[in-house]
Amino acid sequence: MFPFKFIERYTDRKETDIAKEFIKQIIHFFSDTTIPAGLPVPCMVLFNLMQFGSIGEEEVAIAGIVQGMYFEGYGFAHFCSMSIPVAVSELFVRFACILRKLNEGVALKEAVSLSTDRQKNPKLPTMLLMAHSSAAVINVGKIYFSKNPMAINYPQWISFAKYSYKQLRWVLIEKPDARDRYVKGVIDGKLEDVYADIDRAFEELGTATIVV
Repeated sequence: MFPFKFIERYTDRKETDIAKEFIKQIIHFFSDTTIPAGLPVPCMVLFNLMQFGSIGEEEVAIAGIVQGMYFEGYGFAHFCSMSIPVAVSELFVRFACILRKLNEGVALKEAVSLSTDRQKNPKLPTMLLMAHSSAAVINVGKIYFSKNPMAINYPQWISFAKYSYKQLRWVLIEKPDARDRYVKGVIDGKLEDVYADIDRAFEELGTATIVV
C-alpha cells in the first residue's frame, strides 16, 4: 500500500476519449500562448543540451542564454511576431515571380503555380535563397550592434537553413544527375537518328534494281 491516499479532486483530469483529450491539449496550448512563461519556441528545448560556451561578461553557457531569453518573453508568441517579416519576404519574392512570368506572356493559371520544383520554376528557389540570405545577414548585423540575443530572428534562420539545404542538394546532387540525364538523352537521340539513317540506307539498297 502507498503511504498516501489518492487525491479525489484530480480524478476529473482523466480522459478516456482520445479526441476529447486532443482537443483539451490544443485548448491548453492556446491558453498558454498569452502568459509570460507560455509555450516555448519550437525545438528551443534542444538548446538546453548545449552546456558549453562563455558568452558575455558573465561567461554564460549557450543553454543559460536560451533559458534567459525564454524568461524574458522569447516564446511562441514572439516566434509568431518574428515570422511576419519572413512571410512578407516570401510573398514579395513569389509575387515578383508571378509578375515576371506574366510579363513574359505566361498564362495566369501557370504563372500563379509557384512550386519550388526546379523543373517547373527553376529560378524561384534561388530567388528565395537570396532574399532570405540577405535578411539573415541583416539580422547578424542587428545582433552584433545591439548585443542582444533577443534580436535573433529564429524563423528567419529556419528559412535560411531550409533554402540553403535545398540549394546545396541541387548543386551537389540533383543538378549533376539532371545534366547527366540530359546529355544521355541527347546522345540517345543522335544514336536513334544514326540507326534510322542506316535502316533507311539498307531499305534503299534492298529495293534498288541490280543491272548485270
